[in-house]
Amino acid sequence: MSQTFETAADLADALLNAVGKNIVLGLPVGIGKAIHVADALFERAAADRSISLTIFTGLTLEAPQAGSDLERRLLEPIVERLYAGWPTARYATALRKNQLPPNVQVREFYLRPGAFLGNPAVQQSYTSVNYSHVVSTLLDLGANVIAQLVASHPNIADRYSLGSNPEVTLDLLPRLEERRQAGQAVAMVGQVNRNMPYMRGDAELPRHRFDFVLDGNASNMPLFPLPNRSVSAADYATAMHVASLVPDGGTLQIGIGSLSDAVAHCLRLRHEWPDVFSDVLSLLPGGSASTRRGALPIESRPFREGLFASTELLSDALYSLFDCGIIRRPADEHDPSVVHAGFFIGSNRLYDSLRTLEESRRALIRMTSISHVNTLFGDEKKKRQQRRQARFVNETMMATALGSAVSDALEDGRVVSGVGGQFDFVSMAHSLEDSQSILMVRAQRRNKGILQSNIRWSYAHSTVPRHHRDVFVSEYGVAATRGQTDRQIIDSMIGIADIAFQKELIQSAMAAGKLEADYRGPIGAEGNTAEALQAIFDQESLRDYFPPYPLGTDLTKIEQRLIVALEWLELNTATPLSKLRSIGAAIAGKRSSDHENAIARMGLDKTDSLRERLTRRMLELALQRTDR
Repeated sequence: MSQTFETAADLADALLNAVGKNIVLGLPVGIGKAIHVADALFERAAADRSISLTIFTGLTLEAPQAGSDLERRLLEPIVERLYAGWPTARYATALRKNQLPPNVQVREFYLRPGAFLGNPAVQQSYTSVNYSHVVSTLLDLGANVIAQLVASHPNIADRYSLGSNPEVTLDLLPRLEERRQAGQAVAMVGQVNRNMPYMRGDAELPRHRFDFVLDGNASNMPLFPLPNRSVSAADYATAMHVASLVPDGGTLQIGIGSLSDAVAHCLRLRHEWPDVFSDVLSLLPGGSASTRRGALPIESRPFREGLFASTELLSDALYSLFDCGIIRRPADEHDPSVVHAGFFIGSNRLYDSLRTLEESRRALIRMTSISHVNTLFGDEKKKRQQRRQARFVNETMMATALGSAVSDALEDGRVVSGVGGQFDFVSMAHSLEDSQSILMVRAQRRNKGILQSNIRWSYAHSTVPRHHRDVFVSEYGVAATRGQTDRQIIDSMIGIADIAFQKELIQSAMAAGKLEADYRGPIGAEGNTAEALQAIFDQESLRDYFPPYPLGTDLTKIEQRLIVALEWLELNTATPLSKLRSIGAAIAGKRSSDHENAIARMGLDKTDSLRERLTRRMLELALQRTDR
């Protein structure tokens, strides 16, 4: 019999009375956490050291924080506009301040990317787990409480939806019921949030499946938005290559971020403007006109049958393909849904779209368990039939010339994010016929102003080992590595590296005896430069086809402009010498009235100190240098 409470404090007291003082709490990833319930349990544990509270979760969300004065000036209005109603979990604040009570333990299997590199407590308690193994890990820890946001049915009082996060809960509930039948005290807790979209199908549960329900006005907070990031020329080039690998009638998995947004946009470009798509693909280094592109078929025609999506995450990118009709192939003749997804998170636009979706369209999205989307176990024959010609597209931070991928941690062991479901999909691609794991990697990056290659000869850590290598894609083309010899793989990986780093990779390979002494480099990779890419996308005839925010943005035009300027400023003050040069240019430069709105948005229209005046001049310089 479900018990309903209006306050989290009362619910926490009843929960402790029912389950006991040893709580192992499972919270979903992302936006589905019952934060008010977790906060109430945290407060009880902080006040009573006889309570033991272990929290196991992933991707705890906090509003972005500024790292400099200019970032603060930019971020504060955005944070107030987008995140004012989002409650930061008490355990997250305690972790960041190193004030976690000794009787409270927080373990995450996926961290906000880069957010905790300098936090020893988080680094020490991180748990490296494939997404498909989260349920077994929770059971091993003795999980006895699940708490997550739910949506109430608009017309039926005794029905809820797991909304954004059915993925782990659906797999865990039957196991908890087994423990209940064996006499153990367990509890399923739902926190009703009327801003949560009501998703049907597997995500729907009758009221009696919930032991405790929090249903009060305080729990109806807005969902945490992830604003879409701008897409660069290199992102678009990578996405063009990826879009040319996706066959009509196939299956698609993509994630979140600017690369995934670019892939979705380029798939739409291919569908709606196939001539433009083909022309651009022929211009790109490693594109359709390159001798290096012959390893895999080139897909450039519009989608007649459409795609089926079997994906861990329903993101803005994937939803945009559903919205425009590219994702439209039913799973099979008995399952009309065209999307199978484990959880969703994204922009306010995504949440609004899901809330207002027509019921006939809503029925085509099947939010389901992580065991369903991330594995072939259970109904394996049906899954194989549904997931034909699958392309599992994910992003990796770095790749080695021998085909291993580095996606979650650094050489010294510090965790950037987590494995998530990446290895699940890499492994599944190898287990399915005519399917591919496509790992996108940016060929280069800047670290403290110094240009570095993301394609390394070797690296002390790997997320995907070299024996699971398949397809790598950078802005410079495609490296098809599955089943290839080490010599062939090295040649392919150097072929998608920036020209600035190819010689170093060749020398390392030769020193290891992996390349012959007279090897001169991959044919046709001499044009692998950022300038070559930029020149292609800067063509006036193409600019409108490749907008900076292809899926829209919550940022104003001025904020978009300021972000570009601040990125330029960060790059050009990264070293002492470059900083000195920029300061000199800012002081010597002419004042301009062209950027008054941007200067006012940053609160620098009236400057009271020498420091503020210099900050304004630096910002004006950055705006001038990035005017285009």
